[in-house]
Amino acid sequence: MGPKCKSGFYVSKTAAVLVTVLFAALLISFTVLAALYAISRMGHGNATMHEEPTQVPIPFSSTFAATTQKPSRPGIWDHYRLPQTLVPINYQLELWPRLDPDYDGTYRFTGEANITFQCKEETDIILLHISHLNVTVSQLEIVSGGTEVPLVLDVWKAEVNPYMVLELNTTLKKDSVYVLRCVFTGAIGEKRHMYGLFIIHYTDEGQNMSVVASQMEPTYARSVFPCFDEPAMKATFDVRIVHLYNYVALSNMPAVDVTIREDENGHKWNVTTFSTTPKMSTYITAFVVCEFDYVSKFEGSNEIRVWARKSAIENGEADYALNVTGPILTHLEHFFNVSYPLSKTDLVALPDFIANAMENWGLMIYREDYLLHNQMKDSLDQRAVICTVIAHELGHQWFGNLVTMNWWNHLWLNEGLATFVEFLVPHYVEPQMKLNELHAFADMQEMFSTDSFLMSQPLTVKEEEIQSHQILPMFNLVTYNKGASIVRMAASFLTKKVFQKGLSSYLQNFSYMTVEQDNLWNHWQKSVDSQNELQLPAPVKDIMDSWTLQMGYPLITLNTSSGTITQEKCFLTKPDNQTSHGNWFVPINWIKNGSVQPMKWLEGNNSLFPEMQATSDQDWILLNVNVSGYYRVNYDHSNWERVLNQLMKDPNAIPVKNRAQIIDDAFKLVLSGYLDVETALSTTKYLSKETEFMVWSTALDIIDLHLNFLSNTHLYGLFKQYLLRIFSPLYKYYMDLIGGDVYKVKDDAFMQVSVHRSVKTACWLGLKECLQLAASLYGRWMSNSTENKIPSYLRYDIYCYGIASGGVKEWEFAWEMFQSQNGTEQDQYLLFALSCSREPWLLNRYLQYSLDSSLVQRRYTGSLLNYVIENDIGQSLAWGFIQENWKHFQTEHGGHQFTSALGDLAERFSSEFQLDQLVKFITSTMDEHKQHEAIEHIKEMKKSRICFKTKYYSRIYNWLKENLRNTG
Repeated sequence: MGPKCKSGFYVSKTAAVLVTVLFAALLISFTVLAALYAISRMGHGNATMHEEPTQVPIPFSSTFAATTQKPSRPGIWDHYRLPQTLVPINYQLELWPRLDPDYDGTYRFTGEANITFQCKEETDIILLHISHLNVTVSQLEIVSGGTEVPLVLDVWKAEVNPYMVLELNTTLKKDSVYVLRCVFTGAIGEKRHMYGLFIIHYTDEGQNMSVVASQMEPTYARSVFPCFDEPAMKATFDVRIVHLYNYVALSNMPAVDVTIREDENGHKWNVTTFSTTPKMSTYITAFVVCEFDYVSKFEGSNEIRVWARKSAIENGEADYALNVTGPILTHLEHFFNVSYPLSKTDLVALPDFIANAMENWGLMIYREDYLLHNQMKDSLDQRAVICTVIAHELGHQWFGNLVTMNWWNHLWLNEGLATFVEFLVPHYVEPQMKLNELHAFADMQEMFSTDSFLMSQPLTVKEEEIQSHQILPMFNLVTYNKGASIVRMAASFLTKKVFQKGLSSYLQNFSYMTVEQDNLWNHWQKSVDSQNELQLPAPVKDIMDSWTLQMGYPLITLNTSSGTITQEKCFLTKPDNQTSHGNWFVPINWIKNGSVQPMKWLEGNNSLFPEMQATSDQDWILLNVNVSGYYRVNYDHSNWERVLNQLMKDPNAIPVKNRAQIIDDAFKLVLSGYLDVETALSTTKYLSKETEFMVWSTALDIIDLHLNFLSNTHLYGLFKQYLLRIFSPLYKYYMDLIGGDVYKVKDDAFMQVSVHRSVKTACWLGLKECLQLAASLYGRWMSNSTENKIPSYLRYDIYCYGIASGGVKEWEFAWEMFQSQNGTEQDQYLLFALSCSREPWLLNRYLQYSLDSSLVQRRYTGSLLNYVIENDIGQSLAWGFIQENWKHFQTEHGGHQFTSALGDLAERFSSEFQLDQLVKFITSTMDEHKQHEAIEHIKEMKKSRICFKTKYYSRIYNWLKENLRNTG
C-alpha cells in the first residue's frame, strides 16, 4: 500500500535517512532474489514451467477445479478485500491462447504462473482471486527467510467472494518470501463477453481473421490468471506468450526473445518473451495476439507503434494517431516534470471493443473508431475526438499506471485527472482542438444535470461502499466529468504555477505506489505553503473535501441590491417547504460592467460583498467568469434584466462561455423551480445576433430538452416557429462565409462542425433553403455515388434529410448502399440516416432488420434503436419493438446495449402514462439492484415534468405568441 500523508510520530532527519536506506536495501535484496529464482524456474528458449526445481523439494501437488466449493463457514475469505498478510512481488506468467475452438465451440487458453510474494503477517491461509478458471496444479516453495515449507492441506473456492483458498498446515513466516506455482485453463470470451481474454473475428481484404486481446479493468485479471487482483497489490510481471508463427504477440513491455516450441502433436509455436514490467497493478496488464501491421516512429528514445488491420495501415489510417501521440507524450512529460518510464508505447486498434479505449501501461487498446482516421471518408472533427481519447489514455500513464488509487472508491484520481489531461493538449499538436472546448463545455452541462438528481453520488465514497459488484457502476459521469471539473476549478483558484508544482510533486513522491485523495491535497497544500502570493481561506483539504465528499453542487445566488451571496444545494426539482443549505468553499470569479474583479470566496451559507452591490440602473454583475467554478448562478430579477439588456446591446462584452452558461443556467433553474420561465425564454432573444457556435450548441441542446416536455402538443410547433425566426440568420451567416459551397470547407474542423450543426438545425426546423440543399445533394449522390460524394462532415445531415424529404426510393437506395458494406465497417452515417424516414412502415421494417445480424452487425443494433427513438414518428414504434423483443436482446446481446434505449425513451416520453408504463417494464425485466436507480431517476423526471406542465404551459404559450408577434 502507498503511504498516506497523515500525522504520525516524529523521526529525526538522520534516523529517517538511515531507515530509508536499510529498507531500500532489504527491498532490493528480496526483489532481486525473487526475480532470479523465478527466472530460473521459467527457464529459457524451449524450456517450460513444468521443469522440476532443484533447490527445494515440492511438498504438495494436487488437482483443483475452480468449481470445487466448500460449505460456507466464516473466515477471512468472507471479506471483499484481500487481507494485508501477503503482498505480491513478481508474477512469472505464461499464456497460451488457442485460436481453434474445442468440441463445444469454446475458445480456450492455458497458462502457468509463478507468483512470488512476501508474508507481512503470519498466516496459514493464502487467498488469490480467480474467476472462471480451472487451476489444475498448485505448488508452494520458499525463496528466502525460512527453512520449513508449509504443506497445503486443502484448496477450494470461496462461496461469497471470488477467491481461491489455500489452507496450510502451519503459518507462513513474517518477512519470508515464497513462490506459488499454478497451472490453469480458462475460456476466451467472444462477442458480448469482451473482457478478460477475448477473441474478435473480422474480415480484412476479403479474408476471415481473428485477434485475441485482453481487458482487465476493473476486476477481470482474475479471469486470466490467479492473482492478487486489487489496485494496491502492485508487482512486477515477466510475461511470455505462446502463439502461432504467423501471429505477433504484444504485451506491456518490449519483446526480448522469440523461440520455437513443439507441442505434443508436433506442431511448432512461437514463444515471445517480454522484459520485466515496472511495479504495477494487475488491471493494466495487457496481451494481444494478432496479424496486424503497424507504423512507427521514435519520440526521443521511446518507440511509438500504432497497430491495426493491414488494410487500415496500408490506407494510412493510423498515421494521424502516430503523428500526435509523441508530441502529446512529450508535452505531458514537461507539464508534469515526470518522465514517461517505458521504452515503448503501443497503441492497438481493434475492430470491436467493449470500451472506447483502455490505458494498459505501454499497450493501450482502442476501438478502431477512436484511433484510426480515414482522410477520404472521416470528417476533420473526428481527428479532434481521436486526439482527445489518445490524450486521455496517455494521461493514465501517469494517473492510474504510475500513481494508482488505493481502492476503487478513489477511482476519480485515475479517471477525473485523465479527463482533465484531455484539455492540456496544446493547439500546436492539433489545431482542431478548439473543438475540445465545445465538447468539454457540453460535458459539464451534462454533468450538472446528472449531479442534480437525488440519486447522484459523491465523487469519493467510503471504501466499504464499493465492493466487487459495485465497482463497475463507479465508471460514470461523476467520476469522469465531475472529477475533471473540480480539477479545472482547482487549477483556476490555485493558479497554474501552484497547481502544476503540487501535481508534479504528487507524481514524483508516489510513483509506483497507491494513493488516496488526501495525498493529492497535501501536495497542493505544500505548493501553496511554499509561496506568499496566493492566500486561501482554508486548507486545501477542507476546500477540496467540500467538493468530493458530498454529492451535488451549489447554486450561488447574488442579490445585487444588497451585495449578498448565498449558496444552497442545487436540485433537479427544488425540495418542497425546505431549504438545503450548502457547505462548499466556493471560489467566485466575477466581472462588473465588463471589468474583471478580484476573486472572492464564499465560505458559509451566505456572505455580504458590498462591492457587488449595484449602485446604478446600468450596473450589471456576472459571476463564475469563463465558468471556471463547478456551480450554477442565479441573480435577483433586476440583475437578470440588466444582463439580458447587455446581451441585446453588445453580447461580446460577456465572455463566450458565460453567454452559453447564462442560457443553460436559466432554463435548468426554471425546471428546478428557482427562476421564472419568462426570464429563461428571454435569454434566447438576443441569439439572432449570436455567431459563436458554443453558445448556439448549448442553446439548442437545452431547448431540445424542453421540447421533449412539449412534444405532442401545439406548443411544440410554436416553439419551432420561434426558433426558426432566431436561427435563420445564423444559417445565412455560415452559408455566406462559405459562399454557399459546402465542398469549400476542407481544412477547418471548427468551421465544418459549425456548418454541419447549422444545416442540421435549419433542416430540422424546416427552413426551405436547407431542405432544398439536402434534397439536391442527395439526388446528385443517387445519380452517381462515385463522383458526387457528399462531404463527410455533412453526411449525417444530407443523408438524413434527403431520406426524410423523399420516399421509398431514397430509403431503398440508402439501404442498398448500407448493405454493400456488410462484412466490413458499416457506414455509421447511413445507419443513422435510415432512421430519419417519415414513413412508419419503413421504420418498422428497419427495426425488424436489426434482429438479423446478416443485415445489421450486432454491435450496431443498440445504436439503431436509439436513432429510431430520436425520430418523433419512431418513438412509439421503438417502444413496442423493445417490449416485444426484450428476451431476444437479453439472449443475444446481454441487454446492456439496450438499457440506454430505455433512458432515451424516459427523456422523450412526455406523458405520465408513458413513464408509468416504462417503470412497469423496468420492474419486470431488470434485476432489483439495477432497477432501483433507474426507477428513482424516472420518478424524479416524472415529478419534474408534471410540475413543468402545470406551472409553465400557459405562460410559455403566452410568451411565444407575444414574441412571435413582435418578431413577425
